[in-house]
Amino acid sequence: MLCGQCGKELEEGRRFCIFCGAEQEPAGPGRAPQGPAPGKTPGMGTVAKVIIGVVAVLVVAGAGIGIYLGVRSSSSNKPTTSQTTTITTPDTGVTSAKSEKLAYINGKDIYSIDLNGTARQKITSRGDIVDFAVSPDGSRIAFVAAPGDQRIIFKMKPDGSDLSQVTLPEKGLAENPAFDPTSKYIYFTRITPDDQSNIEAGQPFGVGFERYDIAANKVDHLYTHGGLQEQSIQGLYADPSGGALYFNLFGSDWPSSVPHKLSLGPPVTESVYMPMQRDTGNYTAVAFQMTGFSRDGTYVSYFKSALLAEQNRQTGPTQEVDACFKRAATGDETVVATYVPSQTQQGDVSGMEFSNVANATYYYAKVQSGKTATSPIILEFYKGETDGSQAPTGLNVGIAMETEQYTPLVWHLLAVEK
Repeated sequence: MLCGQCGKELEEGRRFCIFCGAEQEPAGPGRAPQGPAPGKTPGMGTVAKVIIGVVAVLVVAGAGIGIYLGVRSSSSNKPTTSQTTTITTPDTGVTSAKSEKLAYINGKDIYSIDLNGTARQKITSRGDIVDFAVSPDGSRIAFVAAPGDQRIIFKMKPDGSDLSQVTLPEKGLAENPAFDPTSKYIYFTRITPDDQSNIEAGQPFGVGFERYDIAANKVDHLYTHGGLQEQSIQGLYADPSGGALYFNLFGSDWPSSVPHKLSLGPPVTESVYMPMQRDTGNYTAVAFQMTGFSRDGTYVSYFKSALLAEQNRQTGPTQEVDACFKRAATGDETVVATYVPSQTQQGDVSGMEFSNVANATYYYAKVQSGKTATSPIILEFYKGETDGSQAPTGLNVGIAMETEQYTPLVWHLLAVEK
């Protein structure tokens, strides 16, 4: 049979196309297989919708004040392992890229711009993109599209060409794309329909960790983090030096983020990488949210969110967030910026990332003007070196957001050839 949407050949009786995800019309008596309708561009058709049970998680640290479009779980945390392949991740880095651009989401589409503020380009025209990742060598972008209640991962070249679908909607909600250091694989998380049913029933559920082999066009299941109820997983990061995978586990309160480490084995094992600190000196709680690694894995960047012990009963708890990096080997920490979270996001640090071109160079963004009913959020970008120097880059980017919209501000550095 042929797919009624994209025209590609499928096995008889298949309900969904493995290439474009379109639901297939059942073949009736005398009915011939059909390809795309004349004049119709191949694309995604109607798919089985997966209903999200819990979607409102308030994420303050790191991405500014925003609702993370995922599902939270509770302190009940019982990881389980399920493997099908031996995992190997060579520790090769970027060698040919000479410069970088900035890629960011604006109005649920991806744009790119030179770091000097020129050559702004709209890469996609979908209007449903909520997250994305960039390969270390700059050859690909993987993004999460959110048509309706679905979460589907696609990949493309940085100019928007060579677009193809990575995940199928009937297999569940796919989120948190991340490339491995070689740019050959895409990691992501997935909530299956069975786990979605558990969410809707108020029962513990699991989140699967998957690896997509780009050359083989094949997905391998690596691991399942089970026993979740009121938590969510946000962000995946591959360590260029050790081959491990890291993720942030959020709870239902603030601050609550705890970075975890997956050693990919076999066997795959899980451990807490940066545990939350409680009742330490001036702080009631200190939590950490990873944002990535330097090109060779020497440094790790993260946000440190603190709830001060001394609280004013009239104004509520005093909060503070530090944007930091540390040497992965020694733990020596450097704070590059500090802010107090605000409802307008003005003054918040939104994102921090190391360069894929210069190992000791990092960038972070500050919200220069906050969200209003008529004005966009303005991000001002800073460039720093691990020797302690930092300064504004002169690059300001406007991001249009509705007043009621609380999606995170998402941007990444894109390595390019000079």
